[in-house]
Amino acid sequence: MGKREGLSNKFALKKCRKGVCTAEDSISQLPDEILVYILSFLTVKEAADTSVLSRRWLNLWKSIPRLDFDATKPLDEVALQTKLRKRHMKKYLRWVNCTLQMCKGQRLDQFRICFDLNRFARHEIDKWLEFAFSRKVQTLELDLLKGGEDIRDFEYCYTFPARLLGLCDSSDSSSCIPYSNYPPLVKQSFKSLKVLLLISVNVTGEVLEFFLHNCPFLEKMVVHGSGTLLNLEVVGPSLKLRHLEIWYCYYVESLKICDTNLKTLRTSSGKELLLKNVPMLVEVDILGMPYTHILNDVSSLLSCILSQLEVLTVHASNSLFDFPQENLEHYNFPELTKLKKFVLTTFRWEDQSLLGCTSIIRAAPQLKEFELHLMSCPFTSNRECKKAIKRPLLHLKVVKLWGFYSGTFHLELVRYFLENAVTLEKIIIDPTSPIFCRVPLDLKEMEQQQTARDLAKLQLEDEVPPAIELVIL
Repeated sequence: MGKREGLSNKFALKKCRKGVCTAEDSISQLPDEILVYILSFLTVKEAADTSVLSRRWLNLWKSIPRLDFDATKPLDEVALQTKLRKRHMKKYLRWVNCTLQMCKGQRLDQFRICFDLNRFARHEIDKWLEFAFSRKVQTLELDLLKGGEDIRDFEYCYTFPARLLGLCDSSDSSSCIPYSNYPPLVKQSFKSLKVLLLISVNVTGEVLEFFLHNCPFLEKMVVHGSGTLLNLEVVGPSLKLRHLEIWYCYYVESLKICDTNLKTLRTSSGKELLLKNVPMLVEVDILGMPYTHILNDVSSLLSCILSQLEVLTVHASNSLFDFPQENLEHYNFPELTKLKKFVLTTFRWEDQSLLGCTSIIRAAPQLKEFELHLMSCPFTSNRECKKAIKRPLLHLKVVKLWGFYSGTFHLELVRYFLENAVTLEKIIIDPTSPIFCRVPLDLKEMEQQQTARDLAKLQLEDEVPPAIELVIL
């Protein structure tokens, strides 16, 4: 009782001045429906903690329509300790199981599992999915990244239970083993689904196409790190799908997208991509294939949509375009008449020029933003800066260089924009790596980043005119 009073005091109103009546707890007087709606914006743990406030609040949290079981924060503390991670996994399974047993809500706006889980948690995850679909879930997210960040070995990934949909997946023999208490859900259970996110989950094209054709409100589908996805067809003007991500699914043989109103596409399966009649597609994020000419890849794979693209992100799988710089710089890239933002992600292990990317920049007369995401190691360079082909960039306003370590290749790229971007307003320099990592930076890495900041300031402050804002993060 003491604990309950102590917690409730934090929410009590301050005493009024003398002569003024003390206000009542007006929040607790609200109807249950409004209080549950307010609680739905909290995490599951935060919502459950409100049960100690008073008897009025004891069971309210059990009806919240959003169940977000994100517990990746503890993974930060045990990122490199396998035994502790396994202990956290067991605690996580118990927490979700106990919470779902208490939940009374008849609908689910969101059901999110975000933790390091593998195929050995199959039984529990299967039951969680049954729970979610039986309550007509709208947003379903299974984010099972290894250690909270890495794509897992496919053989250890949890496999989406095709039997739940009344299907039999031949790629997973266990899914065809009869379950005495595991009947497929009726199709009506999937009608409300709007968002499907599966990370480090093995899933087949048959399962994904089931959702596409049986979920009339499905707008977003994200699949990362599936080892069983071989073929996928996203075909038909009746599909509601607007955003599709197929990433790190290394065994994809064909990805066909035709006659749809898709708006954004992100895929690392570019080599297997077939696009046809996608008039609404304006944003593409694509991974270039190893040992090929990246500019040829992009111009050929996306030929039917280049003139309509507004945002283009290219991941060069090799060290930045493993080809002679002069060939890339003079590459005659098809015109990108509507492109507003271009993002290039690449690797750099030596001081080769980055000016090859300017062939795409020159082909985009309406370009407003350019970002370079560079994965590299610090090194010194003594070569002279090169100059790229000149062409006025009439609309470019913002340039961001991420992973900046003050090499010559960075300096010559900055000079290119200063000489050609006549309306440039801001240059942002960020020495941190664009690759997220849960392992904290060690002292050496922090010193390298600070050195990069100091060098960037030394190199660029005199280069960048006062009219252009220079931001060094």
